[in-house]
Amino acid sequence: MEPETKQSVYHSMPFHAAGTAMMSFKPINSIHQHLCAFHVYSQDRSRHVEAHHYCKHLSPDFHQCIIYDSDSPNAKLIGIEYIVSEKASIFTTLPLEEKKFWHSHKYEVESGLLQLATKSLVPGTATDAAEQPAMLELQKTYGKTIHTWAIDISPELPLGSPNLMVSYTADGQGPPEHMVQKRDAEWGQDTAAKRELRKGYLPPYEKADGADEWEKTHRGVKFDVNEVAL
Repeated sequence: MEPETKQSVYHSMPFHAAGTAMMSFKPINSIHQHLCAFHVYSQDRSRHVEAHHYCKHLSPDFHQCIIYDSDSPNAKLIGIEYIVSEKASIFTTLPLEEKKFWHSHKYEVESGLLQLATKSLVPGTATDAAEQPAMLELQKTYGKTIHTWAIDISPELPLGSPNLMVSYTADGQGPPEHMVQKRDAEWGQDTAAKRELRKGYLPPYEKADGADEWEKTHRGVKFDVNEVAL
């Protein structure tokens, strides 16, 4: 068989099926949580991205998430997020220089913006019940999020430097209402109703010192490329 003929098989369905049968996907198969939220660029608060997090809990206090732009089979992998809890004092013991890369989840949770993304046949009441343990936990966590694909301005290819992404800490910061409405319609959710429901079970919580440093400095973080001698 000619090399070109062999190579042509690479993108065929039989070759993909053979790969599925022959190979292990243990890290991917261990993912057990799908969270949907919105991220905003640290250096540009006018740019918002819907983010679908597929997460694995490496421990009760450390989670790692792969981020896609949707839940479709052809969704684009746009970034990663690491999540740490406050309970094990992980975030509070980070150096101040490191904390500038991390954001709190308090407002995301309390506002209803952060949601469990359940299958379409799951009733909303069941989703709300399943969310309660998750939101009680996530309210007191902190995330470090890097997007490697600026999907909003370069939808075809992941061009340019990675971007630090952060979240929201108060009303009026975003995301735009039309993005929230579109997400809610697609997933059969109601962000405003979740906000009211969560008031009934989330305890008062003050986030840790050093979180969301941009609120004090009014400065974002931008990654620049610096070439170095080899």
